[in-house]
Amino acid sequence: MLWTNLKVYRTAAKAKILRWVFGSIDPYLPLPQNVSLSPSLEVAAAYLSVERRLNFQISTKEPKEWQVLARKKLIELAGYQIIRPKPKVTRTLDETVIGKNLFKRSTYLRTNLCTDIPVHLIYEKPIHKPCPVFVHLAGSTSGVHIGWGGIKVPIDHQRVAIGGDLARQAARRGYLAVAIEQSGYGERAERLLWKRSKNRTIDNANHLLLLGRSLVGVGASDISAVLDWLLGTNSCFAIDPDRLFLFGHSAGGTLAQYATAFDTRIKGVLASGSVGPIIETLGSRGQDSGEGIVPGFLEWFDSADLIALIGPRPFVGLSGHADHIFPFSGVSKVIKEAEKFYISLGAREAIQAVEANGKHQYYSNKTWEAWEKWIDPKMKKNSF
Repeated sequence: MLWTNLKVYRTAAKAKILRWVFGSIDPYLPLPQNVSLSPSLEVAAAYLSVERRLNFQISTKEPKEWQVLARKKLIELAGYQIIRPKPKVTRTLDETVIGKNLFKRSTYLRTNLCTDIPVHLIYEKPIHKPCPVFVHLAGSTSGVHIGWGGIKVPIDHQRVAIGGDLARQAARRGYLAVAIEQSGYGERAERLLWKRSKNRTIDNANHLLLLGRSLVGVGASDISAVLDWLLGTNSCFAIDPDRLFLFGHSAGGTLAQYATAFDTRIKGVLASGSVGPIIETLGSRGQDSGEGIVPGFLEWFDSADLIALIGPRPFVGLSGHADHIFPFSGVSKVIKEAEKFYISLGAREAIQAVEANGKHQYYSNKTWEAWEKWIDPKMKKNSF
């Protein structure tokens, strides 16, 4: 056994030196000639035969009828909860000052048997009544605290510096900003699971699949549960139901699209760094997170159909031209297709594609320009 262990260590050391000198190495090369072995090739071939059986362009139904059928099917695929337990407040923290006339109040909502959703309300006093609402969904970063300029880990400095503190910016513009911690991030990171994976969300995503649900379906259910509370039993703020909007970036933008497609109480959405044809984005890259994955989605839909479920409510897709995950070229393609459905609803101007000059990141200036023009023209203009 000692000799065997020595051989293992020697081989491992040799492989490490080779990786250091030559980069990644494949011990199975060379492969036999005239064989095709990569699993992704089979998936790519399957994409060619995708039918999109509920694609709005092949539907014979009227637009509103199609939305009813498509929403029902998507709810089934994603595992979104139409019937939800009444949210219960498990704890509310004292109001804290986070800037001049700027405050944060944190509430923890129990919407299932054993876990809570951290909901952070950011607002400037005096706050407008009834409150317009800006729901903030952060991307795949350290947590939602970035939304109000919170710093927990080193990279947060960079995220805040480029304008990722959209919840704080929204509060300065007169909104009640609602920053929701998503499953797997920040306070909701997995801390108890045995042998958990390195990625923050993949374990939860895979476990949910065993129950016939998806991470995005559960995340959208969380958002709807928070809205149940905001519009119903929250005791601090009177909400304006006609000005209730979502903003999301990256994974948060994907979730914002699904949540708005499911929940018609949401009056508009801006999705940043998160719009593109599924086959060209999530379907053509490594998937170590499970975020944005709905089993069977491509059999019935693509991104344009998801956005069609939002119509005629305002939708803006924003992305950098050099975004390596969701480039603007993909945004443009999806919006061009989905606008046909918006036209059928008489709402052409309600759907827009906005290009930024840069990579995959927050674009606060572009966000607010588009927000004021298309999402909420009533936005109160405040200076910082």
